[in-house]
Amino acid sequence: MKIRITARHQKMSPKVKAYIEEKLEKLDRYHDHIIDCEVIVDKEKLKEVVEVNVKVFGKVINVKAKDADVTKATDLAMDKLESQIKKFNDKIKDKKKKSVKKMPIIDEDEE
Repeated sequence: MKIRITARHQKMSPKVKAYIEEKLEKLDRYHDHIIDCEVIVDKEKLKEVVEVNVKVFGKVINVKAKDADVTKATDLAMDKLESQIKKFNDKIKDKKKKSVKKMPIIDEDEE
């Protein structure tokens, strides 16, 4: 998984950057085929905005969270992202179940 972290209107400390990377590494347990992950940390008037864009096979999942603290905003964004990835996995599993067609049962006694 490729991770890109960008800070807008501020300078990000290495401690915060490491915290975000640590949280993103845990996403592999929810979905194996994450291609790319982009995090944008922006500062508005009194709030920090954390936007996460995750590219998985065939879809881009976007999440945005706001809070006064960067770490809290990151935690909120990761919780939202976790639930969206779980929904995506459920959709994939449902599609696989629907695509499998039942084969007719042939009794050997009838032949």
